[in-house]
Amino acid sequence: MAQESVENFLGRLITDDDFRELAKNSLTKACYEYGYTLTAAEQKILQSIDFDSFIYLSNSIDRGIKRHGGNI
Repeated sequence: MAQESVENFLGRLITDDDFRELAKNSLTKACYEYGYTLTAAEQKILQSIDFDSFIYLSNSIDRGIKRHGGNI
């Protein structure tokens, strides 16, 4: 796995509500629209994630580090 890409992807799931919703509905589209280059194997692994668990985590962090309209 390209560790940095996966870490950036996971971080964005936590901090960006719009991205998380898009990724939940279409991981491939989210990667394309946001410029994440992930292998098919990485995408398969990430598709098995419970995206709803990221909502809980997102709600527990300070809004100051969350993205608003694509910006932090």
